[in-house]
Amino acid sequence: MKSFKIMLASLLISASAFGQVEKTPEERAAAQTEKMKTELSLTADQVEKVKTINAGIAQKNEGVKASTMTGEEKKAAHKSNEEARDSMLKDVLTAEQFQKYQTLKAERMQLKSTKADLKKANFKKTETSPAPAKN
Repeated sequence: MKSFKIMLASLLISASAFGQVEKTPEERAAAQTEKMKTELSLTADQVEKVKTINAGIAQKNEGVKASTMTGEEKKAAHKSNEEARDSMLKDVLTAEQFQKYQTLKAERMQLKSTKADLKKANFKKTETSPAPAKN
């Protein structure tokens, strides 16, 4: 009975891992636009322009992801695409909206960096921890 419960638990865990479906570029762009609409109080006209920008960048990033470029080349291409997005958004957003966009973006990057640092620290901690003594 105990082994059945363990097997059932592992089956559920593996099923949930495989159940995670990656969003399409269009879905990612729509979600990003909706978030920006709320955070930046975009007008209807701005929403349409931002939606077009986000969709174009999402398509470009999808092409980069599917390419045979090296990891460094992909990173550089993504960075270039983000710079292009920022440049286009600067023409669409007001000065206040663009400043808020940059602030929110910097906060997200900081959070992402902090999470990565914690993950590394946790990995090193488990890697160097001695195995528990057996009785």
